[in-house]
Amino acid sequence: MTSAGVGVAINPDGFTAAGLAAHRALVAAGPEPVEIAIVFSGTRHDDDEYSGVLSAVRRTIPGAMIVGCSATGVLTGAEEVENATAVAVLVLGGQPLPTPLFIPGVRAEPRIAGARLGREALAALGGNATGAAVAVLVDPAELDATDFVAGIADVAPDLIITGAGASGGESGCRVFWQDAAQADACVALVIPRELHPSLGMTQGCQALGEPLTITAAEGNLILEIEGRPAVEALERALSNPRHPGLRQMAKHLLAGISELGAGGRSDYVVRPFAIAESDHPALAVAEPVRAGQTICFTMRDAIGAREDMKAMLEEQAEARQDSVPKFGVYFNCAGRGSDLYGQPGLDPELIQRRFGPLPLAGIQSSFEIAPTCGRPRIHMLTGVLLLAG
Repeated sequence: MTSAGVGVAINPDGFTAAGLAAHRALVAAGPEPVEIAIVFSGTRHDDDEYSGVLSAVRRTIPGAMIVGCSATGVLTGAEEVENATAVAVLVLGGQPLPTPLFIPGVRAEPRIAGARLGREALAALGGNATGAAVAVLVDPAELDATDFVAGIADVAPDLIITGAGASGGESGCRVFWQDAAQADACVALVIPRELHPSLGMTQGCQALGEPLTITAAEGNLILEIEGRPAVEALERALSNPRHPGLRQMAKHLLAGISELGAGGRSDYVVRPFAIAESDHPALAVAEPVRAGQTICFTMRDAIGAREDMKAMLEEQAEARQDSVPKFGVYFNCAGRGSDLYGQPGLDPELIQRRFGPLPLAGIQSSFEIAPTCGRPRIHMLTGVLLLAG
């Protein structure tokens, strides 16, 4: 049986914070030997302090494989600590887990690096990824994250692919592998089908209307929507009497891009957009688009995000049925938390309310990875919850 425990501590000294967090996680996990320690460290600990963080975890849990990353904030099942001197540690033991993976040098050829990760995950699973998951933590600096994730899916299309980009301070982001903090690298936790991994994603941006079909596009430019100039669709959305005052908030609008015929609560990716001025003004979106996709206009909405979070948790509970989770990892965009709700901790509170005192750790991330329209995508302003055990 899988055992898990989580601990968190706040201290300006990384060694002290990590030692306390690791000890608390060990106590919570019980007597089973610990195989893996997932470590999330606040960014004020910085390069030298990260060494202290990892050294303290190693001293407290000598035999564990250590993976993790830097984060502007960390969370557990009980709280969200938007404090860059906090450390959270999730320990896993009991039923054997595959050895975590480490891939250095992800920037230069991200698709090749992703494919290598996919192959190593497949090997760890005995060649069959059906029902299994991989949770990836990656340094986002100068990384084509879309290509990287596509590389994983190229070689392991049946694998549930999730994870996040680390978040960082002045010296950048780091991922943790054993006793070192690494840049330009990724680590990954492989979760076999026997642990029944399940994944849910919740949007922080809510759609302001029904999705509309993109009928002409070129590169990252949306030229026509529903057969009319794209800017007309934007103008109609701004003039919708159901959303009075929206025109004053126009600069905060984002585009939700999906596929024609897609359904589901959150089956879209949120991207910034702008009006590209020319003889025929178009909407410029922060990724390539094509005719046949759909667009809806979205806006950050604390009330809607909270309701969407509740819906995601209910979907997770229904999907798991009698498979009660033993642990979880939550990737929460740095633009959520108090930036969205006005206070930290509301998402962990909802998770705990639905699943009880679950050993859970997570980070405020620079981006999140979750499936949309049948393939893994890079998301922003989302919360992604992985449950297992």
